[in-house]
Amino acid sequence: MTARIVLVFGAVLLAIAGWTAANATGGKAPAEGEKPGSSPQQPLAVSLLQLIATPAAFDGKYVRVQGFVRIEHEGTAIYLHREDWEHMLTKNGLWLAASDAAPEGSREAQVNNRYALIEGRFSANKKGHRGLWSGSLEEITRMQPWEIRKAKK
Repeated sequence: MTARIVLVFGAVLLAIAGWTAANATGGKAPAEGEKPGSSPQQPLAVSLLQLIATPAAFDGKYVRVQGFVRIEHEGTAIYLHREDWEHMLTKNGLWLAASDAAPEGSREAQVNNRYALIEGRFSANKKGHRGLWSGSLEEITRMQPWEIRKAKK
């Protein structure tokens, strides 16, 4: 009986690990031998805090982050919170190597002034206009609005 429980438990853990791996890559199958973060097809899901606090650990890696995005001339960036942008706390964000215009219908317009999911290559050394940010995301492959649930009133 104990062996059966261990087997079932192991099978459940394996299924969860497989599901987690598939969802971490956005459903995209990684190339054989590909390490997480080594290509746009398999970005590392990390928080902005991880990138800001330990930039050397992620330098040059493809990452997936969520945060508040602002598209503007000399200030296109992703921040931890909307308030970080409002109070110009640029060290709480990353420069985005994207267009500084957001024409209607563009991917920039879809994410401007809202929380969004961004995928791209992290650079710890490139810090945007006048070096004001904590790093940058380049070679951006994905920009989409992040739908968050609103608290019930």
